[in-house]
Amino acid sequence: MKSILISVLTVFIISNLNAQELYPNSEPASINPKNTLGIRLMNEAYFTSNVTRTWHGAMFMYGVNSKFMLSAMFTTSNHHYKSLPANFIQSDSNNVEFVQNNQTLQKYNYAFEAINLGFRYRFLNKDGDHKHFRMALYGNGVYAFQPHDEAETTLMGDNKAIGGGIISTALINKLAISFTGGIIKPFAYTQNQMAINYGNAYNYSLSFGYLVYPFKYKNFNQTNINLYVEFLGKSYDAMSITNNRKDVVLQNNKAYDNGNYIEFRPAIQFIVKSNLRIDCSTALPLVNKSYIRNYPLYMLNLQYYIFL
Repeated sequence: MKSILISVLTVFIISNLNAQELYPNSEPASINPKNTLGIRLMNEAYFTSNVTRTWHGAMFMYGVNSKFMLSAMFTTSNHHYKSLPANFIQSDSNNVEFVQNNQTLQKYNYAFEAINLGFRYRFLNKDGDHKHFRMALYGNGVYAFQPHDEAETTLMGDNKAIGGGIISTALINKLAISFTGGIIKPFAYTQNQMAINYGNAYNYSLSFGYLVYPFKYKNFNQTNINLYVEFLGKSYDAMSITNNRKDVVLQNNKAYDNGNYIEFRPAIQFIVKSNLRIDCSTALPLVNKSYIRNYPLYMLNLQYYIFL
């Protein structure tokens, strides 16, 4: 009886989450099956001249029903100060305050970073023969515990922020295509009399996934191998800083200015026994670049489903 139940649940998972729609670096319009808990462990790393920067996230995803799911994520990293150092703002001989270049202040601590709560609601589902089209809305709220000293804002642990957007996903035989567009509204970081004010950010992504193995399904224990090509981009406004309600002069640093970029993220994915997902990917600059990380960026994700 237990084996029959597991088989039924596995078929349900496969029918609701097509393998090539499980994008390593973006989310599909599909929803976790009802009463199923997904656990995803995410890891990122890049190298600087003197230290390896790492980021880790643990995400829990629960399917409330066939259209609505909830998520919670907890992140840690060595990307930030616990609090900004006393010499972050300095004064010159004319009593003009300015911000010390953040490239010279890089002794960050490894610490618990943020809590992220979110949802995804699928409002459109059109199924056909070996194809379908789905659309969903998503939203996130993030409470970050560490100061972020660059202009680019994210929902992955850097900023206190809210955000949301829309996802469109199409499947045609073995090819899946997805587009995401969203906005991030950050909140200021305050410390004593200082406030770092961030601008809005607009994120967008175009993802392609293709099932390369197996050529033909024989049983649910077969390992799936998927190849992905994803293009992730963002446009964001400049940051500003006030101290004692007075504007602070920012040094000539592109990390403080408004910007935009598009990254190229190739990936390979393995799905083992229909339930364990392993993603390996990297990020490379395609148009401009992000100033909150170095390249190449390496990523490893592990995901597992628990049937409740």
